[in-house]
Amino acid sequence: MKSALTASTYEAAPTMTDRLSLTNALADANIDRPKAERIATEIFDAIHENVATKADIDRLGARIDQVESRLKAEIRELELRLEGRIDRIVMRLGSVMVILAGIILAAIRYLPHS
Repeated sequence: MKSALTASTYEAAPTMTDRLSLTNALADANIDRPKAERIATEIFDAIHENVATKADIDRLGARIDQVESRLKAEIRELELRLEGRIDRIVMRLGSVMVILAGIILAAIRYLPHS
């Protein structure tokens, strides 16, 4: 029976050949062929929905790339806003320093000299 399967059969139906391999392994372990086929079918049906395919992983990778790009853009926007706020704080601090220097110089001028 294995001689009837060609390379294109393996490519077209990898699940079928995996199920067939499992069925053959169970049959080789002295389990009746119909029971081995039923067990293999149940195993493959049970894991079918829980196994990620390459396409699933590729879609997930693309989604992660989208989220990463969006997060990078948001981070850059926040950095720009933060830089603007820092610039305003530095300007205010500089203004306060100038005002304080003026007050100190005025106080020194009006202090009594000996």
